[in-house]
Amino acid sequence: MNTKLDQERIRQALLGNNEDRKRIALVGLHWVATLIAKNADYGSSVWRPPALRPDMDPGDAILVRMSDKISRIASLASPAAQDAAQVDESLEDTIQDLGAYALLWLARPKAEPESEDEGPEFA
Repeated sequence: MNTKLDQERIRQALLGNNEDRKRIALVGLHWVATLIAKNADYGSSVWRPPALRPDMDPGDAILVRMSDKISRIASLASPAAQDAAQVDESLEDTIQDLGAYALLWLARPKAEPESEDEGPEFA
């Protein structure tokens, strides 16, 4: 990871004239800010072993949550679900949750970096 380069790309996207890049940067920043706020509220519980499966690796537990979200997306995208007005969770909310779990899986604590290119670099 190259944090300085990433920050510069985001800054350029936000200040530039390309509306697609600006929208991606804004949505991404909101998404990351939401995850950070939830971490402040709930702590790092997502990276602890599940209470009912303490032998399960937290990364694997996140993959299970992602699988649940994929099943939910399939259900919400079906014509039957689109006709039902009783759905508590929107397709957009579910996709946002799936993306959040993907980011959490990528950011999970690891015993050792898999390569020299991995791990945060903070300036």
